[in-house]
Amino acid sequence: MSFFADPTPYFDQWREQGPALIDSPDGQKTWMISRYDDVVQALSHPGLSSAIVPGGMLNHTDPPEHTQLRKPIARAFSTRRMEALRPRIERITNDLLDAWETEEEVDVIDTFAYPLPITVICELMGVPESDRSEVRTLTSELMAPDTMVEAYGKFALYVQRLLEAKEPGDDVITELRDEPNLVQNLVLLITAGHETTVQLIGNGLLALLRDPVMKQRLIDDPILIPDAVDELLRHDGPLALGVSRIATSDVVIGGVTIPQSSQVTVSLGAANRDRTRYPDPDALQLGRDPHVSFGHGIHYCVGARLARMEGEIAFGTLLRRFPELALAAEPEWREAFIRGLASFRVRPKP
Repeated sequence: MSFFADPTPYFDQWREQGPALIDSPDGQKTWMISRYDDVVQALSHPGLSSAIVPGGMLNHTDPPEHTQLRKPIARAFSTRRMEALRPRIERITNDLLDAWETEEEVDVIDTFAYPLPITVICELMGVPESDRSEVRTLTSELMAPDTMVEAYGKFALYVQRLLEAKEPGDDVITELRDEPNLVQNLVLLITAGHETTVQLIGNGLLALLRDPVMKQRLIDDPILIPDAVDELLRHDGPLALGVSRIATSDVVIGGVTIPQSSQVTVSLGAANRDRTRYPDPDALQLGRDPHVSFGHGIHYCVGARLARMEGEIAFGTLLRRFPELALAAEPEWREAFIRGLASFRVRPKP
């Protein structure tokens, strides 16, 4: 079975090997770091640089450049601003689910998991509604290994055109307009601002439908849903393969020396299934230790608050309105850097 369909056997193998040089599922020769403690150490290690490509994108920079870039972006994604979005996210969620009321069968990705976060991030950023189809196409191409490089160029051109045409408004693009490396970081924020949340909703809902006891527990006690969102992120988060680093010096992780100039992959998915950290890691269980799906250290996801809130609202509303929601067909996993479903059909009602 391929990594994209089920990464669990790969996670087990990587952790058993410890930090080791492997051929990764994306075709790269890389040092794979996969145990929880090693992953946490690697994500904060000064000898493992995030600057694997030039260009000044936030997730590919190190201090002090990273610090300077992150401050205004973090302000734009402040807790107060995110909480102010809650009523709007609730309205979008209910509007999308209204269309399910008369349907015998729907595709979760096309009708809900994608439209919800793309609407939220586009409104937050100031991207016109008429551009959302183009943004979806560009994002899909950016996530696919074969089209990633070309798609980034097209996405950057789109963002440049948007900046030239856009009038100032009460949005993040306007707020960041004078910041350096704006085009590169808008590509990142628009993409990461919805793509990972699509997969949180899709992967998470699939896990709940395959665990009817947990599903019913959340229906009976919705106050548990915020905790469940974190457990769903741990169980099958979007960044299964993980994040890339480059060793700027010889680095010792888990008792293994990684030579200078080596490519390194830090597997968030493998760390989140480490049984030394999470007993029975393949099962859903509330109240676990914190996960690393949002990263760790200075590169901790700047949009984590928004993603959690969207997940809480999405799952809470889905389970309240469609408590008998059930799988209609075996879902199909896509082949992309962000782990997620290509097709996920359900029956909203019996």
